[in-house]
Amino acid sequence: MCATHLAADILIRAKRTIRIQGGLGKKPVLSIIWDGSARYLLLYILGCIVGNRPNMEFVILHINSGCNHQDSPSNQVPLPSGITIREKYLQYEHITEVVTSSGSDRIVQACTLDDEAEQVLSSLLSGDCCSLICSDQTFPVPCLTPLREIPYTELMMVADYWGVPIQEKKGEESDIRKIVTDLTNNHPSLPFSLLNYRDRLCELGKNQI
Repeated sequence: MCATHLAADILIRAKRTIRIQGGLGKKPVLSIIWDGSARYLLLYILGCIVGNRPNMEFVILHINSGCNHQDSPSNQVPLPSGITIREKYLQYEHITEVVTSSGSDRIVQACTLDDEAEQVLSSLLSGDCCSLICSDQTFPVPCLTPLREIPYTELMMVADYWGVPIQEKKGEESDIRKIVTDLTNNHPSLPFSLLNYRDRLCELGKNQI
């Protein structure tokens, strides 16, 4: 698939995930947790999706990162002129207060398929089932993960096409990520299977409440 068609397909998948997860909400404000190797691409994709909405605002949440202005999205991501960016530097324990005061009714995270598969496998190996079933209950509003079904390799392929930087996470790759990567090389459907497994567990958990 060429970059043009892949980019269009990624936008379709991101929109579908957002719709399945409850939509972008009614307010013209989105809070975006500024973390993950695909965070710049997430910002660009959100801009493509809501670019025609009037007076949209993206609140960028830099959590536990200090005032690192070199990691600011300003002037690094081409966004529609109608979108404004506001940045907040905060500690994780203050996220409820900041999100509530910002006026947003959705939080967005840049979790890719690889990130999600790693988290599921890590939870299974550690026996931490609560993180599988209740992973988003620490947030005051619904949390969206538009890139959860998109592999990191596909995002790398469209980064240059869109003219958007894609950032590597600092530090070495975790052992769990290496396992997921090695297994995926022989079994490409593995990350999707892990994701579907967690989704099914979440469904069962909700039915028990």
